[in-house]
Amino acid sequence: MTEIAAPRVARASGSRGPRGAAPEPAGSLDISGRLDPRAPQTSALPHAAVLVLLAGVYYLAGKLGLRLAIVHPSASAVWAPTGIALAALLTFGYRVWPAILAGAFLVNVTTAGSIATSLGIAAGNTLEGLIGAYLVSRFTTGRNPFVRAQDTFRFAILAGMVSTAASATLGVTSLSLGGYARWANYGPIWLTWWLGDMGGALVVTPLLILWARDPRLRWTRAQMVEGFALLIALLVVGQTVFGGLFPVGAPEHPLAFLCMPVLVWAAFRFDPRIASAATVLLSALAVRGTLGVTGSFERWELNTSLVTLQVFMGVAAVTSLALAAEVSERRRVEQAVRANSEKMREAMTELEAFGHSISHDLRSPVGAVLNYSAVIEEDFGARLDAEGIRLLRRIRSSAEAAEGLLDQLVQIGWLGRDEAEHGPTDMAELARAVRDEILTAGEEAGEVHFEVLDLPPSWGRAELLRCVFRNLFTNAVKHTRGRAERRIMVGGVAGETENTYCVSDNGTGFDPLLGDAVFKPFRRLTGTRRHEGSGLGLAIVAKIIGRHRGRVWAESDGSTGASFCFTLPSRKNGYGPDP
Repeated sequence: MTEIAAPRVARASGSRGPRGAAPEPAGSLDISGRLDPRAPQTSALPHAAVLVLLAGVYYLAGKLGLRLAIVHPSASAVWAPTGIALAALLTFGYRVWPAILAGAFLVNVTTAGSIATSLGIAAGNTLEGLIGAYLVSRFTTGRNPFVRAQDTFRFAILAGMVSTAASATLGVTSLSLGGYARWANYGPIWLTWWLGDMGGALVVTPLLILWARDPRLRWTRAQMVEGFALLIALLVVGQTVFGGLFPVGAPEHPLAFLCMPVLVWAAFRFDPRIASAATVLLSALAVRGTLGVTGSFERWELNTSLVTLQVFMGVAAVTSLALAAEVSERRRVEQAVRANSEKMREAMTELEAFGHSISHDLRSPVGAVLNYSAVIEEDFGARLDAEGIRLLRRIRSSAEAAEGLLDQLVQIGWLGRDEAEHGPTDMAELARAVRDEILTAGEEAGEVHFEVLDLPPSWGRAELLRCVFRNLFTNAVKHTRGRAERRIMVGGVAGETENTYCVSDNGTGFDPLLGDAVFKPFRRLTGTRRHEGSGLGLAIVAKIIGRHRGRVWAESDGSTGASFCFTLPSRKNGYGPDP
C-alpha cells in the first residue's frame, strides 16, 4: 500500500486482526504547528528499528487479543492493536504503515486462514489506521486530539467508529471469500470485529499519545496522596462491579456505570493523561472480571458480554477524556488570565508611579510660573503697558490651566484605586455646598443664577459625588459666559431602585451628534478654545458614576443650553430590595 496524502497532522488508527506497535514521540511540524504524518519521523531510534519494534509490539498485542476470539478465530471483541496502530501513525507519521501491515499479517497467518486471507485482513488493518490518522489530522488539531473536548468527540466518531469499519469489512469479507467464515455469520463476526477495534481505538490510543507527549508527573505531595486514593478507588470499584458479584453482562444488574464517578474524579481533579490511564486500568479489570464471571456461559454469551463491555468502556473513555480536556482547558485559561492580570497590575503600578512622578515634577515648574508671574505683576505692573499686562495674565491663565489638568490627572488615578465604603448621601446638601464653594471662589457670584431643587438622597461616596457636582457646575458656569442671564438648575427625581439627577444650563450647548462622546477623555464640547478646560471633567464624572453602578448622559440642541444627567442607586445594594 502506498502513502495516503494528508494535508495536516497524522494520527494512528487501529486495526482489527493482528497488529501491535509502540509509539514514540517524534514527527515533523508543518507551518500550522501540527505534526505532518507524511514527514520523516525524528525518533532517536533509526527508522528501521522503529518499524521492527512497532511490528513486534503489534504482533504480541494481536496474539493476546485473539485469545479472546469467540465468534471466529480472527475476530476478537477486545482488540488493543487498533489503538497501538493509530497512536503510532499519529506519532511517527504515515511512513510506519509497513510495520502495521507486517504485524497484522503475521498475527493472522499464524492463527487461521490462508496467506491470501491474511493479506486481506492485514490490508484492512493498515487501511483502518491510515484512514483514522488522516481523518483525525484533517478535522481535529491533529497532534493531540485530546486537548479540546470537541476534538475528543471528533476523534471518537472519525477514528473510533468510521475508520474501524474498513478493517471489519475487508477482514470479514476476506475470510468469507476464502471459505474460512460462513456468510450466514457475516453480521455477528463483523459487529464483533468492528466493536473490538473501536474499543481499542478509544481506550488505548489516548493513553499512548498522551503519555508519549508528556511522560513525567509533576505532582505535589497532596496530589500523590489523592492519586493513590484514586487508584484504590478504581481497584475497589472495578472488582466490585466486574469481579463476579455484578457482571456487566447481566442485564438485571447494570451497575457498570458505578465506575463513572471514579472516572469523573480522575478527569476533574487531574488531567487527560490520568483519565486515560484510569480508563485502561478499569478496562483491564472489567475484561478480567467478565471472563471469570462468565466462564461457565456459552461462548456466544461470553462474546456478547465482551462486546457490551467494549461499548461501555468506549463511552466511558470518551466521556472522561472530554471532561478532562474541558477542565484542563479551563485551567489553562485561568492560568493565562492570572498571568495577564498580574502583568496588568504590574503595568498599572508602574504607570501610576510614572503619573505621580510626572504630576509632581511638573507641578513645581508650573507653580514657579504662577508665582513669578504674580510677583512681576505686583512689583513691575506699573512699568508694563496694557499689552504687557494682557500677555502676563495670559501666562498666568495658561499656567493655571496646566495646574488644573495635573489635578484632574491625579483624580483619574485616584479613582482607579479608591475602594472606600459607600454610604447614604444627602445630595441636596452636597450640591448646595459645592455651589457655594464655586460661587465664593470665583469672580462670577453675582452673574449666575444657581438654583438647587430638593434632591432625593442616594447611596454612594460623598467625596466622589462632590467631585461630580464640582465638575458639572464648573462646566455649566464656563459655558454660560456671554449670556445676558446665566441660569443653572439642579434637579432630581426619585425612583424605585435608582434616582436621577440633572444639571441644566442655558449656555452654548454642544453638537447633539456628539452623543456620549462628550464623556470621553480630552473631548471638548466646542470646536473653539473660547472656554478653558482640560477635557477631563466630564470623563471623571462618567468614571465616578460608573463606579456607583449608575448611568450618565447629556442632552443639548446645540445652541440654547445643555443638560447633564446621571443616576445613582437609591439604596445600599443598588438594584435590589433592602437587605
